[in-house]
Amino acid sequence: MASSSSSLGEVSNGLLSIIRPPRRIRVSQAAAESLAVDEGIMWNPDVVPYMIAPMDATASRHHNMVCFVGPARTGKTLGLILGSWVYTTICHPQDFAVVHSSQDLARDLSRREIFRLQRNSPAMRAAMTGRASDDNTYDKIYKSGIIGVIAWPSDAQLASRTIPVMLLTDYDRWPREVGGRSPIVQAQKRTQTAGSLAMTVVESSPGTDVSKEYEIEPINYELGKPLCHAFPPTTSGVRANICEIYNGGTREWWYVPCQSCGEYYPQNASISRFSWGSSDDPIIAAQSAGTVCPWCGSIHPEATKQIENANGKWLADGEVIDCNGVITGESRRGHTYPSYSIGGGAAAYQSRREIVAKYLQALQSAKDTGDESTLKGVVNDDIGAPHVSVYIAESRSAAPLKKRAEKALIERTVPEGVWFLVAAIDVQKDRFVVQVMGYGPVRNRWVIDRYNIKHAKRGEGSIVAPAIYDEDWELLIPLIQKSYPLADRSGRSMRIAGVLSDGFGKEGVTEKAMAFYRRLPAELRPHFRFVKGEHKPGAPLIEQRWPDSRNRSDRKGATRGDVPILFLNSNRLKDRLSGDLDRDQQGAGYIHFPGWLGEWFFKELTNEKRDKDGNWKGTGRNEAGDLLCYTEAGAILGFPFSLSTRVRMRGIDSPGFWETPPDWVIKLGTIADSREEADAKEKQEFTFRSFPPAEAST
Repeated sequence: MASSSSSLGEVSNGLLSIIRPPRRIRVSQAAAESLAVDEGIMWNPDVVPYMIAPMDATASRHHNMVCFVGPARTGKTLGLILGSWVYTTICHPQDFAVVHSSQDLARDLSRREIFRLQRNSPAMRAAMTGRASDDNTYDKIYKSGIIGVIAWPSDAQLASRTIPVMLLTDYDRWPREVGGRSPIVQAQKRTQTAGSLAMTVVESSPGTDVSKEYEIEPINYELGKPLCHAFPPTTSGVRANICEIYNGGTREWWYVPCQSCGEYYPQNASISRFSWGSSDDPIIAAQSAGTVCPWCGSIHPEATKQIENANGKWLADGEVIDCNGVITGESRRGHTYPSYSIGGGAAAYQSRREIVAKYLQALQSAKDTGDESTLKGVVNDDIGAPHVSVYIAESRSAAPLKKRAEKALIERTVPEGVWFLVAAIDVQKDRFVVQVMGYGPVRNRWVIDRYNIKHAKRGEGSIVAPAIYDEDWELLIPLIQKSYPLADRSGRSMRIAGVLSDGFGKEGVTEKAMAFYRRLPAELRPHFRFVKGEHKPGAPLIEQRWPDSRNRSDRKGATRGDVPILFLNSNRLKDRLSGDLDRDQQGAGYIHFPGWLGEWFFKELTNEKRDKDGNWKGTGRNEAGDLLCYTEAGAILGFPFSLSTRVRMRGIDSPGFWETPPDWVIKLGTIADSREEADAKEKQEFTFRSFPPAEAST
């Protein structure tokens, strides 16, 4: 009889669980009451105050998704996944599923986290039926009749189920596609029939890289103006990408009050938010680690983290906050789902010192070995950001060069200050890329022209093919003889002093290039040279040789010892140019860019970086940089080119060059008078253009 009464009581309690109305409390409140983090210890919102708003957002009926991007040790899985498990089980019963990134991790979550949660939380123990069959590894059935599923991303797990609440964890370790479709789309599809009760929660640290094509620009901090909270374009390969989901939402950052100036500053996911000591030893440097207020520059050590977080606020993209905590501005709130991103500087369970030490050690390893896998792990998992390759991070940004472009410089016109012109050619499969540079005191350079020779004269619509057609090379002869008008509108023009061209690479190019030089008229040869990069350590800056490959089995005999080739130590030349490109104020070595150049030019110019072996390497188009290297070599040599094996440098590096122009500059830095009133004889007379003394340009 007692057994029968006990069974009846269990049935009654089960029925009460089914018909009991939902408790109208917030998710964070339910977690504080019933989410056990250990035996007798409940989840404490004061430890992770930044989790309160995201957790509460998961129970809203105004949106159907919540996205959270953050590093490890922020408590995101505990708050968003287990907190939602507790809330859905106890306060708002409906079927739900937790989906981990693999079956092994799903099993581990069940046996560790879920088992301990149900064992240590009195409320969760009370919600269980007590039947072993209702508490297996992948399914949990409660007295209320709801089912909690523990799954992993497979077509069978995500298809053909109706589950009102989907909780997706460690999302960036998921496959990018499941059954040929996006897993986030599939997960949301499972909740669709639940209407306004549908909810998809997705959380992860990022596992992505910033796209190599993306031009990284530093954040422009201006008090009172909103910051851009979006992640840059990222690539994830075969893995899912939570940054894309975040960017589709409200894009909220965690702002905390500076303990010095009182203004709120962002704890965003970026290594630039951190500061550390100057020691070369990562451990020593990390001892003074802290996060930096961008408004006053104050550094906040670990000791200030708790009070900062206790007073922190979430701001959506487009919003600003004043020192009194008043939030204003226009944002996406109410128009899309909430999405949150927080950096490691605010993480409750990892110190700022630990993060910086890990980062500096991984950075040093990446620079020493070229392997960035450990660094990527630290940036993704400890800082909470997409990884920026060391190559991209240390390469020159195109944006500052573009910003200093001079609109007053007229296209294809020689500005005041230019003494002579040098042209360079890069040979491509279907075009010749031409760049013309002007040189003047003291080592100033101007981009005069940049264009492609693309259309051949073999017939209407024919395209240049340097590796196939000898006659296409004849298109270069007018360039050797080309002149450009002066900007002073005097009607005078300046001839190109010399042309340097690539002539090696694609099969067939070298043979056609050498044949072109042999056909060149004798008077043009001193103004034209083919160049080839020389990457051997210790190679001369510029060396002239007459290669002969006729007796070499590994070559096709394109060179016969009768064509002079300039071998350039391109690494040394690019080192030299790199320093001048960094100069942002006019003076000696300054490079002038006209306003008519497109962004593509500056990306080409900055696409290479020096690797640990001292070699300049890039992964994309770099014609602007190579051509600048060629013209620099020509300017160093001087003109006309000699036939001597020992090259005599008569150019811009020779002593006294800028004080007293040498004869070749006076002769070849030529200015032809083409005014209508000048007779034919005068048009052929050239005079050196006078300029201010060299010191006036420094």
